[in-house]
Amino acid sequence: MTAKSQIILDRRTESICIKNLTVKDPEVFDVLSNQKEVERPEFVKRAVKVGTIALRDVVVAEKIDFVKREFALLCFELEKIFKRELGKEGMKGELEKVFGDEGKLHSCLEKLFGKDGKLVRDILDMNNKNSPIGQLRATIESYFVGKDSEIYNMLDPNSQDSPISRLKQELINKLDAIETTIETYLTRKEIISKTPQKGFDFEEVVENFLLYLSKPFGDKVERTGTERGKLGNLKGDFVITLHDPTFRGKPPRIVVEAKTTANTRLTTKSLLGELRDAIQNREASFAIAVTDTIISEAIGCYYEVEGDKIICSCGENGLPLEVAYRIARTYIILRSQEALKNAIDTSKINAIVCRISNDLSAVRGIKTELTKISTTSEKIAIEINSLERNIRLSLEELQAILSYDTKETDKVEHKKRKPNPD
Repeated sequence: MTAKSQIILDRRTESICIKNLTVKDPEVFDVLSNQKEVERPEFVKRAVKVGTIALRDVVVAEKIDFVKREFALLCFELEKIFKRELGKEGMKGELEKVFGDEGKLHSCLEKLFGKDGKLVRDILDMNNKNSPIGQLRATIESYFVGKDSEIYNMLDPNSQDSPISRLKQELINKLDAIETTIETYLTRKEIISKTPQKGFDFEEVVENFLLYLSKPFGDKVERTGTERGKLGNLKGDFVITLHDPTFRGKPPRIVVEAKTTANTRLTTKSLLGELRDAIQNREASFAIAVTDTIISEAIGCYYEVEGDKIICSCGENGLPLEVAYRIARTYIILRSQEALKNAIDTSKINAIVCRISNDLSAVRGIKTELTKISTTSEKIAIEINSLERNIRLSLEELQAILSYDTKETDKVEHKKRKPNPD
């Protein structure tokens, strides 16, 4: 008995196993007999694959042909029905009746959207008060047209509740507040000029000027008039901590006392006493007393005393204070560095300081003369500017000498510290 053929499909591996299959076909036998024995299994596999795909396409083609035949039959039957039920034109005629140029749809749209259509008349006609466009027009006119319009009422400055009226009132209130502020300032200024409060305003002027002067050098300005110092008192309104890369240890300080002459009689003796206390109280190396006006003809606008104190006036442009600060700074740098002191010609420094002092006195004298005459001479004004320029140039020359000699001193110190190769 011949074993029954069996085809096993493995879906996991998508493989096919054919058992006990015998093919009795002369053509297949003839083709396989012409193949080498080792090639026959692979040839049979290809034959099965090619045959399977070909049969699949044949089945699909048969189905497509069947569908085409059935669809053609359906169309034929439908056309027969349409002609019988809808007349000679069939479906085409019916569609033309609805969607054609003279069809029902065209006629309906013409009635709605045509020149005299209902939609144009009822919706887009501005003169029709019941149309949306007409209502929009009426609303816009109520806002913008005529004295009774909303915008007119909003921009009427005499209408109590209008925004422009509220803005007008707010501006008036702001102007009144500004006027009150100006009056208060002028009154306060007059009172300050007659009371000790003026001293605090003068301190603000001095502080701002010291900040301006110290900025190029990187010095630190601190307002200390309300803080107790080493001695437990408030002497020393400002402390300037000098900044210089050549300093060793704690950086030196300059203490500044700001004084006004409006309500206090200032004397050289009293100022010197305060400067001595201020140096100890703020642990400073130098002290400057700056007054709002010159305290005496003997002192003038600039006066050095005891080698570590300067009394000066602020002046109209702060020049005496600028001279005092920069000369004090120069003295401190010289005294803090022995190598620099030996490298610099101190007589040259003293000559420059003396020249600055004389120029300051000359400026003060000229300005004093200018107050006695009604017309300022252009020549005198030029001379003042020239002298002031000379003073600042002398200060720059002083700084240049310090900078140059500081560099030279650093080179000498570096050579001294450099180890001997031997």
